[in-house]
Amino acid sequence: MVSLSDLLSIAVQIEANGYDFYISLAKTQSDKKLEELFTHLAEQERAHQQIFRNLISHTKDSPSLSTWIDEEVSGYLKSLADVSIFPKIERSKRSLTLQEAFSLAIDVEKDSIIFYSELLPYTGDERKSVEAIIVEEKKHLLDLINQSRSI
Repeated sequence: MVSLSDLLSIAVQIEANGYDFYISLAKTQSDKKLEELFTHLAEQERAHQQIFRNLISHTKDSPSLSTWIDEEVSGYLKSLADVSIFPKIERSKRSLTLQEAFSLAIDVEKDSIIFYSELLPYTGDERKSVEAIIVEEKKHLLDLINQSRSI
C-alpha cells in the first residue's frame, strides 16, 4: 500500500518543476505582459507546492485508513506522473519557441488537473485544499489557452 503522503510528494515535485518552468519562461520574455503572466504562474506553483507540503505534514501526523491507497490506484497515479507529466516537464528544459512553451504548459496543466482530481477520493480532511488547487490549475489552463491564442 502507498500512503497519500507518498502521492502528495509527487504533487510537490510537479509544482516545483512547474515553478522552475514558469520562472525560466518569465526571465526570457521581452514582452512585459508575458513576463508578468509567467511570473504569476510561477508564484502560484510555489504556493501550491507549500500547500502540498503542509498536507503531507498533516497526513503524516494523523494517519487514517483513508490515507492509504491500493496499489492499482497508486500505480495509475505514479504512471500518470512518470509517463505524462514529468517527461513533458523534462522537454521544457530544451530551447522552445513561445508557442511550444505555451503548448507544453497547457498539456502539463491539464495532466496536473487529472492527477489532482484522481487524488480527491483519498484526501479526506485535505479535500478542500486539493479542490482549491484544482480550481487554480484550471484558471492557469484558461489563462494559458487565452494568451496562446493572442501570440
